[in-house]
Amino acid sequence: MPDWLTGPWGRACLVVVGFVACGALAGVIWNAWWEPPSGVAYQGMWLLDPAGPDVALSGTALYVALAFPVGLVLGVVVSAVPRHEVATLVGVVVGSALAAWVMYSIGHLLGPPDPRVLAAGEADFTTIPSDLVVATADDTRNPLRSPALLAWPLGAVTGLAVSYLLGPRTSRDAG
Repeated sequence: MPDWLTGPWGRACLVVVGFVACGALAGVIWNAWWEPPSGVAYQGMWLLDPAGPDVALSGTALYVALAFPVGLVLGVVVSAVPRHEVATLVGVVVGSALAAWVMYSIGHLLGPPDPRVLAAGEADFTTIPSDLVVATADDTRNPLRSPALLAWPLGAVTGLAVSYLLGPRTSRDAG
C-alpha cells in the first residue's frame, strides 16, 4: 500500500471516495425506486395532477429516506476503522456533502426531463411525467437550496458520533 494511504489524510481521501461511490449508487437506486407523478400541460404550463404535497414531495421524501440511513451506516462503518479523529471527521463531512450532490445529480439525470419545458410545446391536457428533483421552499428548483441535501451529512455525522460515543474506549481515551 502506498505511504500516503496509510496516513490520516490518505485515509480521509479514501473515505471521501467511498462516500462519493455510495452516493452514485444511491442516485441510481433513488431513480429506480421513484415513480414519477404525472401532470398535464395547460396553456403552456405544467400542472401536477392530482396536486398535493404528498405527490409533489415524493422525490424529496424518497431522497431523504435513502440518504439519511445510508449516511448513518457509512458513518458507523468509517468509525470502526482505526483513524485520526480530525482527518476522519473532515473526510466524513466532505464525503457526505459530495455524496449528497452526486446522488441528486445522478438521480436527476436518469429521471425524466423538466416537464415545465416540455409543457410549453404541448397541446392542453397532454400528460407529462414529473422530473426527479428535491423540493425547495422558494420553488427555484436549485438543489443547493434544498434542506433535503443535508440528509447525507446529518446521517453520516450522527453515525460517526453515536459509534464513537457508544464504542469501546481505547487506552488513549483513559486518563
